Amino acid sequence: MALKRWILFIVTFLIGLTLILSLLIYFQAKAPFKAASDDAETYVLHNNLLSQINDSYVYNSNISYHTVIGKTAKGEAKAFFIPEKKTDDPLMEVNFKDGITKEQAMELANKDEKISKLLHVKLGVEEVGPVWEISFINKDNKLSYVYLLFDNGDWWKRISNL
Repeated sequence: MALKRWILFIVTFLIGLTLILSLLIYFQAKAPFKAASDDAETYVLHNNLLSQINDSYVYNSNISYHTVIGKTAKGEAKAFFIPEKKTDDPLMEVNFKDGITKEQAMELANKDEKISKLLHVKLGVEEVGPVWEISFINKDNKLSYVYLLFDNGDWWKRISNL
């Protein structure tokens, strides 16, 4: 009976230790991304580029950007693309009234691709300019990506059946 208790204690202890270490590693790994996103949001707010932030995330391409989406003091919906590495290039921005919306991009992608599960829709910058990246699982249960130009919704690139 005492041996069973010891075995149960050791197993419970090891499972708990594994869980705690996994959580610590997870939060330590996310810390740099959170700090970089916080820095991008702070930059946009302190430079009065946006007065309200609705969303922000990292968009990875040849260059990593922090996309910060929100409203200006005049109420215009805009997105700013903050490069991860400092540069002397002017800051890229888009005004949402000048392009297609997230919902329109999803509709265009679903029309041609038969999305079974949507994973994410992100606005980012590629060599052609601002694009909507739509990541999804298709009807064949394969990972796929489509990239639509922000300006007009034209297809730029499609990566299917990964």
